[in-house]
This record gives sequence, structure tokens and C-alpha cells, in this order.
Amino acid sequence: MKRILFDTSVYGKLIEDLEIVEKIGKLIPNKFVVYGAKIIREELRETPKKLKIEAGNKRILLLHIYDSFVKKEHHDLGYNKLIETLTEDYFKEYKKQQGSLSKRSMKNDLIIIAIATIYQLDIIISNDKKSMLSNSAINA
Repeated sequence: MKRILFDTSVYGKLIEDLEIVEKIGKLIPNKFVVYGAKIIREELRETPKKLKIEAGNKRILLLHIYDSFVKKEHHDLGYNKLIETLTEDYFKEYKKQQGSLSKRSMKNDLIIIAIATIYQLDIIISNDKKSMLSNSAINA
């Protein structure tokens, strides 16, 4: 089974089509183990409470999808000093690759990448073209 991590941006994209969420939900038990991280859940919680979409409250829906995909407690991966150090190293390399975003702008994305690296996940899925999917970030 492939071990995957969805970046925060993916959850925002998923709520645009709940049929896709349902299809992914059916695939997960047989093909994937979805992991999460506190930083991702915190970013989802930062969604304003007043935002609405067709299906209801956007924040609640995002958190519900996250919780339904990341089902087991030990699948919510921790943050530690090693991840912090690797995050710093990734940022230094990002800057060497002519990355233009600030450390503050890149921090959470690089933490997510460092978590996936340390826990040896197979796949990271993102929709963040400005930071995580930029050439500088990919090269770093």
C-alpha cells in the first residue's frame, strides 16, 4: 500500500467536488494509507468560520474530510527537532535554487515536505503551484 500525504491545498480543491472525495474515500482502504500532520490540520482550522459553500460550512467540511482520510491516531505524524533541522536545510537549498518566497511563506510547506521525508512516505500530493510545486522548491 502506498503511504501518502495530502498538502493543505488539496483539501481545499477536494471540497469543490464532493463526488471525488467519495471516490477517493472508497480507494483509500484498499490502495492507500493517508497520513496527516498537525501543521496541515492547523492550516485547515485557520479557514474562517463564516465561509460557506454549497455543502455548508467550509471549515467544518475541510476538517471532516481530513479526519475521514487520516483515520488512525498514529497516522497524524509528529513534528520534532529533526524535522525542524531538515526544514531549515530545505529552505537554504530553496534559496540556492533562486526561490523567491520568504522563509515565512515557505515554512509550512517545507515542514510538510520534511515530515514526508523523515517518515518515508511514498507520495505527497499538492496543488500549491506558487510554493511547493515551483521549480525552486522541487529542485531543493
